[in-house]
Amino acid sequence: MVHFFNKSRASANSCSAMEVETIQKNAVSPKNQKSRVNQKIMYVLGLCVSLFLATSCGGGGTKYSSDAEGFAKIQKDLMSKFGEKAYYSMLSIMNNPGNRPGSGTIILVNVTKNPESFQMEEWSYDSHNRWRQISDITIEADEDIVITDYLYQLGGQFDLRKVGEFVTESAKKLADEKNLKNAVMKTVLINTGDMPISETRVHIFMEPENGGTQFKFRYDLDGNLEDFSY
Repeated sequence: MVHFFNKSRASANSCSAMEVETIQKNAVSPKNQKSRVNQKIMYVLGLCVSLFLATSCGGGGTKYSSDAEGFAKIQKDLMSKFGEKAYYSMLSIMNNPGNRPGSGTIILVNVTKNPESFQMEEWSYDSHNRWRQISDITIEADEDIVITDYLYQLGGQFDLRKVGEFVTESAKKLADEKNLKNAVMKTVLINTGDMPISETRVHIFMEPENGGTQFKFRYDLDGNLEDFSY
């Protein structure tokens, strides 16, 4: 078994990962009950992401588009920030479209440069283009666990450019099947949870441009759509 325990560094003004925790509970792989890993991430209570976005002062807009090009830029910036060989257990990209105060991109990551240390860090990127460390994460694992079997590196199967293509495909499916022409990405989640990386799924949440019904997509790492619901 593997457990991830957070020790918060969050201040009252930091965005919390409550929204991501809710998504993680809903984003379940059919195989997760068979996994040998049980990941428990205990997030500190604070302002939820939606409240943070709605009340933030200044900022507005985003330098990341919700497509292959924008996600490739996110990957490049993550590699610049944490190193090309960093390992991740969770990456969430949240989008609040528009140019009003508080709009833009929120990124949450659980990351380590040295998985054998059994220490990770949780970081957030906010709509003011600022990185902040939210918490330290201690990993506890059974002796026979190879920890890198449950952590992923960006590129290859986890190429974010490819994930951006999944977002575009999801928007096209909504346009073709639901006549929803201006759907926007709200959240993308890549979380190993209690699964080895080979069973990790990409979860995409889309909404109409002006809000409304949330549409959920689940892709495997090869881009096969496994679930579409709302």
